[in-house]
Amino acid sequence: MGEQFPGDQNIRVSDSERSAALAALGQFYAEGRLTMQETDERCEAVADAKDRSDLNKIFFDLPYQEIVAVDRVEPTYTASEVATLHRNGARPRAGILGLTTVAAITGTAVLSSTTPFAAVLLALIPIVFILLYVMKVGPDSWYAPTPRQLERRRMAELREKEKRRDLELKAQRRERTHALTTRALDAAETVFETKPWKRK
Repeated sequence: MGEQFPGDQNIRVSDSERSAALAALGQFYAEGRLTMQETDERCEAVADAKDRSDLNKIFFDLPYQEIVAVDRVEPTYTASEVATLHRNGARPRAGILGLTTVAAITGTAVLSSTTPFAAVLLALIPIVFILLYVMKVGPDSWYAPTPRQLERRRMAELREKEKRRDLELKAQRRERTHALTTRALDAAETVFETKPWKRK
């Protein structure tokens, strides 16, 4: 019998392999090969799996079908690269805002003796702040995400995947339970109809 997750068994499990394993367990549950409790226990084991050998142990008594996890190929950057980009991008924005603040305050101080409208220059500070930090005007390199922002985004995506997986499993369980209940009622009705006391 082959392995559900072939290849080097010491390779650490990826998120896509965990998702594929959970989907396969849901399918086996829908086919009636696993009980609800067994499915829950094995789903927890998938979450705790460290390498492919751990995943294969979960499927040892189920029909063989190679489970292929499809990874989306997306450009990735290391945390140091993102941090460098962020540092490089943070300086121009902070510098522009700082220069605007200095110019507005200095201009207000110089012009306050000659015109009553000198204080209007102070409005430049919030305007420039809004342009740079809210509307994000400027090159894309100024707005590269920090490693912490990337990590938060990844965690949010993982939580969303987990919610979708839970909803799919619940739907499959409801469908399976409904099918089993219908089958049990049909069997009971058949037995009742064939009892001797029903014959004339």
